[in-house]
Amino acid sequence: MGVSIKVQDAATLTEATDIEIRWLDGEDSQALFDEQARKLVGISGKEFLRRWDAGEYDGMADDPTHPEIMRLAALVPFGRSDTGRI
Repeated sequence: MGVSIKVQDAATLTEATDIEIRWLDGEDSQALFDEQARKLVGISGKEFLRRWDAGEYDGMADDPTHPEIMRLAALVPFGRSDTGRI
């Protein structure tokens, strides 16, 4: 079973294939997580992790009505990373 992606126009194709991969060290990885936490939920990455560990977001990581929590849940390893490689 294959996956097909419908491309609307050539500009979209260029954007979709113009990808840069960059390895992050621990500090940069944590900075990325902090930036996303502040952008998505308005708190620091450290505060999000504290609340995450305390169970304040239990059940929300799988709930599509909370896409910001779903996104940050996927990024938690970046917030804890000392290497940036997951």
